[in-house]
Amino acid sequence: MTAPYAFPRPTLTDAERAVHRLYPNTGAQVWSALLARTPLTGTETDDQALLDLITTMTRSDEVLSLYAQALRIRVDTHTALTAAHALVRGAE
Repeated sequence: MTAPYAFPRPTLTDAERAVHRLYPNTGAQVWSALLARTPLTGTETDDQALLDLITTMTRSDEVLSLYAQALRIRVDTHTALTAAHALVRGAE
C-alpha cells in the first residue's frame, strides 16, 4: 500500500537514523542500548516493535524522550490519514 497523502509510517530504520543524527559520536551505542532495553533486534518491521521502542525512548534521556513524542505524533498522524484516505476512497 502506498503512503496516504505521501505520508509514510515511521519505521525502526527511521528511528535508528534519527538516533545517529541526534548522537553523532555515540549513536551506535545509544541505538544498541535502546534495542537491548526494549528488547528488539532492530530488524523488526511490525508496528508493535516501533511502539515498544517509542515507549523505551520515552523513558530515556530528554532528547530521546522528545524524539519519541515526535515519532508517536507521526504514527498517530499516519493512522489518522490512513483512515481518512479509506473514507474518501470509499465515498468515490
